[in-house]
Amino acid sequence: MAKRIAAAAWLLLPSWAHAAAPDAAGSMLTVLLSLVLILGGFVAVAWAARRFLPGMGAQGAVKVVGTTLVGPRERVVLVEVDGTRLLLGVGGGNVRLLHTQPRPAGETQAGQA
Repeated sequence: MAKRIAAAAWLLLPSWAHAAAPDAAGSMLTVLLSLVLILGGFVAVAWAARRFLPGMGAQGAVKVVGTTLVGPRERVVLVEVDGTRLLLGVGGGNVRLLHTQPRPAGETQAGQA
């Protein structure tokens, strides 16, 4: 079974890979390792930016509680600002306030127990 898998893998390699010198495999490994390190660096920088820079990952003063599509380009969005909930109609480059209410008494703010 292992011989069949090895033969299939050999057939899937491009023809230039069959005749490649042993140092070509090492150089291909170096290129792949460099690519992995560079992409890993991008991920690490993005993680560090979200973790340590203020405002990059946090929602701030406006918290989106929920959203619902009501048409192809229209939606209703419920946001919370300083303990007040606002129901907004969003669509066509336009935002309208539909309703305002205080946050329900039974709910706590995010981060409080």
